[in-house]
Amino acid sequence: MKVIASIFAHLLFACGFLVFIAMQANKYAWMQEMDPSISALPADDGAGNRTIFTLLLLIVIVAAQLGIVFTSAGRKEKVISIVLVLVAISAWLLRFWQ
Repeated sequence: MKVIASIFAHLLFACGFLVFIAMQANKYAWMQEMDPSISALPADDGAGNRTIFTLLLLIVIVAAQLGIVFTSAGRKEKVISIVLVLVAISAWLLRFWQ
């Protein structure tokens, strides 16, 4: 059962991390992809749900990885989970903290 929970937690991390990469920090960032001549993006009011959704996703990812840390007997798996937690927090801070 621990193996299945561990695999689920790592898959959850992978999916959540892909969401972090796929979500744009600015809701108008797609405009530069469509028309590269736009040099300045319109101001983003920050009232969107992107930051809240990704923060909740980050909490779920961190909780799942910390569950592995507390239930795992092996030191290697604990270290890997702690590193994944730090990577997820760093990625969220770099993308969405303003």
